[in-house]
Amino acid sequence: MNGTEASRISGGNSAYGRAKGDLYPTPPEVTYALLDFLRLPGNTRIWEPACGNGDMVHEMEVWGYQVTGTDISMGQDFLTVSPVSCDWIITNPPFSLSEVFIRRCQYIGKPFALLLKSQFWHARKRLELFQEDPPAWVLPLTWRPDFLFKTRGRGAPLMDVLWCVWAAPELPRFGTHYQPLPRPDMGGIT
Repeated sequence: MNGTEASRISGGNSAYGRAKGDLYPTPPEVTYALLDFLRLPGNTRIWEPACGNGDMVHEMEVWGYQVTGTDISMGQDFLTVSPVSCDWIITNPPFSLSEVFIRRCQYIGKPFALLLKSQFWHARKRLELFQEDPPAWVLPLTWRPDFLFKTRGRGAPLMDVLWCVWAAPELPRFGTHYQPLPRPDMGGIT
């Protein structure tokens, strides 16, 4: 087995190579599953700070939320810009920057949800991060999303992902809850 095959099996590089700027659009059902779980009030203001081409922004707007989408490609680097006025931060960060996105969200102090690789917490170097401020919810998806749905059509994805949700800092903590999310039926849009 060569390195590319091994990487594909572990959920890494695909036969299509890396996308420019690590832009992998989030399929609508991934965002839908999170929003269906959260059931935020209709007037919730959400900041999507790694919006890419706006796929998650669109899905959140369909749910009736007020969404501000920003992205480094628009000259707005989440890690350095002034925070946008919001009630929640919800995004699919570049996987290589997941930890710094978590720390930035913690610094901003709003409830947040990030889409991460399922094995994100399986690293000793992240144990301290988890112990410092564990997510309130770990929500693994019960399917493998196709992040290349716009370029290759229906494929056979290899990467497992999960949502991690950190609640409002002022709420009491009772440990981390684990709840698998079912794949939503979106009327053939998957």
